[in-house]
Amino acid sequence: MPSCLKPLRYGLLLLCLQIAPGIAEGGDYAARIEYAELQSADRGYTVQAHIDYRLSPTAKEALHKGVPLAWDVTIELREPGVLWDTVIHSRKLTYSLQFHALLNQYAVQTPFDRSEMFLTLSAATNFMAAVHDSTLIPAKLLTAGKPYLLAVKTQFNRERLPIPLRPLAYLDNRWFLSSAWYTWPIQK
Repeated sequence: MPSCLKPLRYGLLLLCLQIAPGIAEGGDYAARIEYAELQSADRGYTVQAHIDYRLSPTAKEALHKGVPLAWDVTIELREPGVLWDTVIHSRKLTYSLQFHALLNQYAVQTPFDRSEMFLTLSAATNFMAAVHDSTLIPAKLLTAGKPYLLAVKTQFNRERLPIPLRPLAYLDNRWFLSSAWYTWPIQK
């Protein structure tokens, strides 16, 4: 290797070491699933959950400049196994948040093709936080006396950001607005 490339190689290594800690953690801005539960319905069950969305100052700034933000909420009903769980029901719900400067209001697009307008950011995120999936989970999927897990995760969708903003969103921990999987045991 030519000696002129050695400083460049060490410089790249140092840059990677500086970026790596930010990539590994979501910080204070990662969403958090507060609870999720199955509720009995006619011939099945529905899911309710509550998500705490915490936007970083960088995400708020982008939002106020007209960049829509989107999250995919994944809900799974799992049957625990010896090596891995078996997913017996899965559903993905997409929520989108956008600021309309002319109206000075926030719009939330729900997965049910419904749009709601709010005067404050906290009102908009509180509306998104209450997940009510009315899609029926058939009762025949659950056997009485068997343990199950209800798993919920929210994933910030970086692919819906404008193209010039995407690389930064993958590297900057202020854009790590997703949650980890949260699971709750269910006994039916």
